[in-house]
Amino acid sequence: MSQHLPLVAAQPGIWMAEKLSDLPSAWSVAHYVELTGEVDAPLLARAVVAGLAQADTLRMRFTEDNGEVWQWVDDAQTFELPEIIDLRTNIDPHGTARA
Repeated sequence: MSQHLPLVAAQPGIWMAEKLSDLPSAWSVAHYVELTGEVDAPLLARAVVAGLAQADTLRMRFTEDNGEVWQWVDDAQTFELPEIIDLRTNIDPHGTARA
């Protein structure tokens, strides 16, 4: 485990809300991206993983010790290649992507 870091101003409220929530994925987000032209899907997937790995905020972990909440970067966190879904042949690709 790397160095414990204190929370920033907004994080204690988020920590408490998460502890009280029945929705464990409340902070998850989905992304819709429309790409034009030729796309090398395997290369795109590897680029996404590389970007995720470089974002410390996506590897942050939180722990409570003696009533105090700390955050730390999980250096062991890895990311799987994302599933790429090609909707070009779908009857309503935009609607399907937004569903």
